[in-house]
Amino acid sequence: MNIAWLTDLHLNFVGRAEVERLCNAIWMAESDAVLVTGDIASSANLCRYLVYLADNLQMPVYFVLGNHDYYGSSIKQVNSEVAATVKANDHLAWLSQAGVIELTPDTCLIGHEGLADGRLGNPLGSSVDLNDYHRIKELVQTTKEDRLTVQHQLGDEAAAYLDKQLNEAVKRYRNIIVALHVPPFAEACWHEGNNTDANYLPHFGCKATGDALRAVMVTHPDISMTVYCGHGHSEGYADILPNLKVITGGAKYYNPCIADIIRIGS
Repeated sequence: MNIAWLTDLHLNFVGRAEVERLCNAIWMAESDAVLVTGDIASSANLCRYLVYLADNLQMPVYFVLGNHDYYGSSIKQVNSEVAATVKANDHLAWLSQAGVIELTPDTCLIGHEGLADGRLGNPLGSSVDLNDYHRIKELVQTTKEDRLTVQHQLGDEAAAYLDKQLNEAVKRYRNIIVALHVPPFAEACWHEGNNTDANYLPHFGCKATGDALRAVMVTHPDISMTVYCGHGHSEGYADILPNLKVITGGAKYYNPCIADIIRIGS
């Protein structure tokens, strides 16, 4: 089974020709399915692009959302719109609601957005002010402390979802693929070949999801987990445990492309 992994496409920045070129590349790679780890577009045209990919590719499109997918709206509103879109299209599978998906008898797929929870690095001392904090309704807060409270809650919700799915997955599968938008460990947050520093880490990692993944894998050393994520547009690889690795995808604005082909044996 070949899965075309895409991340940080930002399709709202390109025209139809670039999207068609991406679809052609997916077909040429003899892909059986697509996995998108967030930042597909922005809220205004997100669902339109999801439907376009599904209808044109005519194969399963597994996806999670990214922070940019919520720009110009709220997490609550976008999630509601995406849920309705997925319900109406058999090719779309939103991993934050899909539960454990069997890919082969030995391998399954789970996922969640896992947005940055502000727990890594130096959150209170950070000087970084992302557009997220002005363009996503829930993150527009009067103080940094109030915003961090919201981020902590979002991180905890993602971690709880993943924990539930993982505890189901380990009963049946030897290999688990996890799709996230935001890297779940500091070691997996990359910028130009180096790990992200303490000033940026609060905005580019999610400690809660990492803690959930680590806890399950420590107690199941005979099971293998590979995490695919994006967010920072810089690629990298991190071995967290002997049975837990994280692959962070690189990306460039205005050039949506395949990050990698995930090959899974039958």
